[in-house]
Amino acid sequence: MSNRNVVEQALQHFANPGSRQQYFDLYSDDIILHGYQGIEPGIENVKRFYAAFWSAFPDASVTAQDIIEQADTLIVRYVIVGTHRGAFMGVPATGKQIRLPGISILHFRNHRCF
Repeated sequence: MSNRNVVEQALQHFANPGSRQQYFDLYSDDIILHGYQGIEPGIENVKRFYAAFWSAFPDASVTAQDIIEQADTLIVRYVIVGTHRGAFMGVPATGKQIRLPGISILHFRNHRCF
C-alpha cells in the first residue's frame, strides 16, 4: 500500500465514528505533531487530543483537497467540517458548524507518520 493510500484510508476513518480508532493506524507510536499546542509526543497523547476533538465535534469529517507526494513525504491540503457540540480547548459548545482549512506535511517511515 502506498503512503497516499494510507492517508486516504485514514481520512475515511476520521469521519466514521465506528472506525475512528483505525484512523490512528496512520501514526507511528513515537509520533510528534508539530504545531499542536500542548500535545506531547507519542500516540497515546495524539489519541487523547482526537478523543476530545471528536467529543466536541462528533460529526467531524475531513476532505483532502490536494495531496502532493514526494518520496516518503506527503503534503495534504484539507478542510475539516463539523458541528461544535461540546466544549473544546476551553471554548463552550456553540452548536455552529465549523470549517477549518489546513495543510499538513506528513513524513513516513514504514507507511506510518512519525
